[in-house]
Amino acid sequence: MDPLATDVSGIDLVRFGVGALTLAVERVKVRGMCKTQDPFAPSLATLLQIPQSAAAATPLGRLLEFDHPEGPHSLRVDEPVIHWRLPTSALRPLPPLLAARQSLACVRALAYIGHPPDDRLIIVLDAWQLPRLATAADHEDPPVLD
Repeated sequence: MDPLATDVSGIDLVRFGVGALTLAVERVKVRGMCKTQDPFAPSLATLLQIPQSAAAATPLGRLLEFDHPEGPHSLRVDEPVIHWRLPTSALRPLPPLLAARQSLACVRALAYIGHPPDDRLIIVLDAWQLPRLATAADHEDPPVLD
């Protein structure tokens, strides 16, 4: 995690859906966002190899543009997309066995929000470690963050 994005009270995240999962990335690593209906826009579900049953098609989507040291790149995610502040006390490191067995370097932490039966697991990703797929959209002006 970027130490500048955290403080004693929380971390600013952008939370979104990918199939049945709820994921989040640090807000400072998101350059912008725009609506998309383009089925050919690169999908985070595809890059993370989320099975089709969990990554059911949704009518609305957002294209998030990530700021990256190697240059910006954009990925399609499901709505809703929410700018949100997570208390740092809600962050949990990956359990050792999961950390050792998982094959995605981008998975950094877990967070639980809410109370049973309405609690939710959030998988916190490092946007700089996401698999990259170069697209024409990467060379356009960044979209405006809604």
